[in-house]
Amino acid sequence: MVDIASLVLAGFQDTLVSAFGASLGWIIGHMIVLFLGLSIIWVIQNRNRIAKESGWGYPNLMDIFVIVLLTVSQYLVYVNLLDFPSTASWGLAIFWTFTLRWHVLVLE
Repeated sequence: MVDIASLVLAGFQDTLVSAFGASLGWIIGHMIVLFLGLSIIWVIQNRNRIAKESGWGYPNLMDIFVIVLLTVSQYLVYVNLLDFPSTASWGLAIFWTFTLRWHVLVLE
């Protein structure tokens, strides 16, 4: 059997297999991946409707996207290149992302 869920869910898939057994854990993991993929496709297809009817404009959505992108990229740098612990890396990434955002908004 192909185990796509292990690639996407990593350690969480191992937890599912430990909790439910090999067959049921495989099924549950792949159902999670399938629903995640379908949700992403649904959001992409309905992005214009979501943007218009959510009350948030394009600038708000771009701001959220940039914040998430900066935070995740900093986290990956801290963990992979600098060998910081995971919790400290998240703290640093969140702190410096919002510090940078504050500077951009104030100095604009």
